[in-house]
Amino acid sequence: MKNDIAIDTVFIIIIAIISVAVILDIIYTKFFYNSQAYYCQSLISQGGFSPSCEKYYPSAINIIYTNESKDTIYSDITGLILNCYNNNVNTNKLFNICYDIYIDENITLHSSTLIQYIQTYTSFNPNNVIFHLNNSDGNIYPYNSIFIIYNNSYIVIWQ
Repeated sequence: MKNDIAIDTVFIIIIAIISVAVILDIIYTKFFYNSQAYYCQSLISQGGFSPSCEKYYPSAINIIYTNESKDTIYSDITGLILNCYNNNVNTNKLFNICYDIYIDENITLHSSTLIQYIQTYTSFNPNNVIFHLNNSDGNIYPYNSIFIIYNNSYIVIWQ
């Protein structure tokens, strides 16, 4: 009889340990595992972004432009915007850093010209493009990373 009680006690302890482990795993997965992704997504939805978020999205492709014409860069960025949108729109991703672009020459791009390229060469709605630039004149300056980011059906150009 004492053996039965001891076996029952051990069995209850094992079940309790497994239950606690499962509950902790659920809590970790739900609240902490994706917390950086949710932080980055919420940060950019409020108009901010941190390059530290890039390390949580290793799918970002780095592109460097040197000795390219403005027309080539505008056309390429237009294609990258469309590609980023199409690769993410029908998925469950709310946020994805698609491209990290670096222009290694003295070329300044204008957001209005980029919008014209989008309107001319694609059927993508330019109202779904949000510019978050480090200036008020709407220019994309060289020698700084330009991130193309998918954010809940919008494309954010962040510099």
